[in-house]
Amino acid sequence: MGVLRMEPRKTEVGELQVNRENEVRVLIENDGDAPLTISRIVSQKSEEEYFKAEEGKGLEIAPGQNATVKFSVKPEEPGRYLERILIYSDARNDVGKGYTGLLSGTAE
Repeated sequence: MGVLRMEPRKTEVGELQVNRENEVRVLIENDGDAPLTISRIVSQKSEEEYFKAEEGKGLEIAPGQNATVKFSVKPEEPGRYLERILIYSDARNDVGKGYTGLLSGTAE
């Protein structure tokens, strides 16, 4: 089975603009011995969906490989930006509750 790892688990996203779509990137690795398929990435707090695979066409990552996933976030207030994301996949270490990662930056 695939084993999901976000490296680094706390991803620095830098300076973001308030009330604007800001592109961020996270690196997702497959440390398992079989392909890993990412189906969704959502905000834990707001439940906003950042990434959703098309029906039956998730983002597949081969064993020992990685992929950079790009999506947009929109901070609503200036200051420190922290966002927990949940990455849903068919990985061995995702038991249906998602794999938790953290985005960190500054919103101006």
